[in-house]
Amino acid sequence: MLFMAKLSQKFHILKSFFTTTSKNLNQSQAYQILFFGSDKFSVASLKALINESKNPETFVKSIEVVVPPDKKTGRGYKEITSSHVKIFAQEHDLKIHEAPPKSLEGWKIQTPTNYDIGVVVSFGYFLTPSILESFSKGALNVHPSLLPKYRGASPIQYAILNNDKITGLTIQELHHEIFDAGKILRQITHDIPQNSTYITLESLLATKGAELLINTLRNFNYYKKNAKEQDASKITKAPKIKKEMSKIKWSQISAQQLEQLYRAISHQVREIILD
Repeated sequence: MLFMAKLSQKFHILKSFFTTTSKNLNQSQAYQILFFGSDKFSVASLKALINESKNPETFVKSIEVVVPPDKKTGRGYKEITSSHVKIFAQEHDLKIHEAPPKSLEGWKIQTPTNYDIGVVVSFGYFLTPSILESFSKGALNVHPSLLPKYRGASPIQYAILNNDKITGLTIQELHHEIFDAGKILRQITHDIPQNSTYITLESLLATKGAELLINTLRNFNYYKKNAKEQDASKITKAPKIKKEMSKIKWSQISAQQLEQLYRAISHQVREIILD
């Protein structure tokens, strides 16, 4: 009995040691994250990071947010509209840094912190080399396409415009010179549901992208070490949607193409004009 009691005592001591050690190891890998985002697609990833931060063995030590400046909207531009990410960050009491109107060139965070990782999701600004160098572990991006396909601001729209059947998500490192040209850490494919609109496909990919982000960050060192360069021979572009795209001639478009155009851009243009 005495032997069993001593054995049990040693077991509990060892269990306590390994449990404490495990937690300390996880704590040592917890990251101070600076999140850059703007729209609903961004919010899904920020929400996932906040939820992850509540786990006992989380990899998230802290989260701060960088957002675009508020916009004047409405009649006479008298209303002030904040981005979706700013509103969401305020609701969760996160520290917010406001970016300048057009460019981050020369911009510095007002109250510098030793950030480990930058996470950029649908932000719209190019992060300068000086900003990228401030992250000890680097910066990554969630992009809603299978890079290098559809580099640019509108990958979801172009997937619908081109009647693609399959799309996907990419976690990439941020390149110091070119948008969407970073090394690929992870990719997943996803079927595009029939008759998808921009809004429905954005919502679907936002959720999947947030999941992929969390899974990537849990094993960040491994994926960063094994990141791969993009295949330059497969680059296609998805530039920003312009108003001119909503002005079309019947003689230059089929009924199917018109329907695809409507599903792809009707959320961001007032009307599609047929000539």
